[in-house]
Amino acid sequence: MKLISYAWAAALAAALVLGAGTAALAHHQFLVESFPASKQRVVKPVRQIRLVFEGKADAVISTITLKSRNGQVIATATQKQASKEMILDTPVLQPGLYEVDYRVLATDGAIVEGAFPFIVEPSLSA
Repeated sequence: MKLISYAWAAALAAALVLGAGTAALAHHQFLVESFPASKQRVVKPVRQIRLVFEGKADAVISTITLKSRNGQVIATATQKQASKEMILDTPVLQPGLYEVDYRVLATDGAIVEGAFPFIVEPSLSA
């Protein structure tokens, strides 16, 4: 009988741990879409970076930054109001490798950070 009780208790504890982990993950703001996309090769002029999250990014604390290949900050913005979308206006980008860094305060209080590269190719019409 004790063997069954221990097995049942272990199974219950595992279910609680897994359920708690899944519930916590459901509230984080994961990036679901971006323009440019990660590792995208863009040939048209880029004047804006657009990120779309699963949930709302908190205002004031959530930021987006565009960096050049050597790490120089080209543009940065702080979220002005809670929204699922963050937009960063940029100067016209020259051909080259760029990195988008973002830091989002999720509604559950967790900080979600990420980064991805993209490439601006020379225009075919130039």
